[in-house]
Amino acid sequence: MKEDLKIIILEDVQYDVELIEYELRREGINFTSKQVEIEEDFIEGLDIFKPDVVLADHSLPKFDGVSALEIAKKIAPEIPFIFVSGKIGDEFAVDMLKKGATDYVFKNNLTKLVPAVKRAITERDELTELKKSKKELQNALREKEMLLKEIHHRVKNNLIMISNLLELQSHYINDKTDFNFFRESQNRANSMALIHERFYQSADLKSIDFGDYICTLATDLVSTYVTDSGQINLITDVENIFLDIDTAIPLGLILNELLTNSLKYAFPAICGCGSADGTSASPSCAIQESINKIPTIAVMFNRIGDEFELIIKDNGIGFPEDLNYKKTGTLGLELVNRITKQIDGFIELNTLEGTEFKITFKELEI
Repeated sequence: MKEDLKIIILEDVQYDVELIEYELRREGINFTSKQVEIEEDFIEGLDIFKPDVVLADHSLPKFDGVSALEIAKKIAPEIPFIFVSGKIGDEFAVDMLKKGATDYVFKNNLTKLVPAVKRAITERDELTELKKSKKELQNALREKEMLLKEIHHRVKNNLIMISNLLELQSHYINDKTDFNFFRESQNRANSMALIHERFYQSADLKSIDFGDYICTLATDLVSTYVTDSGQINLITDVENIFLDIDTAIPLGLILNELLTNSLKYAFPAICGCGSADGTSASPSCAIQESINKIPTIAVMFNRIGDEFELIIKDNGIGFPEDLNYKKTGTLGLELVNRITKQIDGFIELNTLEGTEFKITFKELEI
């Protein structure tokens, strides 16, 4: 407690003021007091005198303690307000405590005054310290958020720079296979850059709307591989599920690889690529493509119980029957299998109608 307290005493009876001051001194409280009786003096006292505590009678000829409490809570809510009166009942006292009073003491029992003052000052100091700590914590959190945003922004910019370098380098490549390798690496960098962009734009910086990310990435990939995006019917059936960075980045890479696989190999007549194992399209593909069927790629992302389910499906020429998708020897599907294990997921392939990959997983607990 401060060595010298400043106390406003709202009281019109001088004898009662002297009794209050006597009791404070008797208990060893050092203080400077200011007696007030009317509203104007009380407001001036709060503003200029700046008391450590207010001791207020319930009723005065030209003012009252209830009005004083309301004024004090508006002007200086941190100042403890203690009723010192002989006319208040327990019901009124409880009501005043609900409205913000710190305590109440009856004039016929002033021995309780000093303990009430000490308790009020201690609580005020603890609250002040708590508010200070809270403010410092909020400032630290703001600094952390700014730092995280800056990190995500720089990582995104670096990934975009890598993507641009790959793009520039690919202009000097004549071999189509090598060119495709560069383009795929560029898309991988872009898929991760998009996630970091979403994170520094996110309100909480801890998670992103992965459903929104899916729609953006899928649209970007279609525009990359298909000259006329209208040739491919892209369907996205996704929930607005928020994922943290440890799940979002690996899942984004899986999505990129499987979408790229569909765009490269499912519709050779449109995308001009071979089958999923890297060979050219067989004659039977042309027969299948002659059927009146709209080339479609669908991406579904939903929560089922405590698990998430990501499905990438196309109605193209299908996955080669003699090819084991877990041992293809190609980088894309090798990444998909490894990253699925990384997120403790399970991958399934369905080839009944085109190609469908289903990834089931739970969000990682870090």
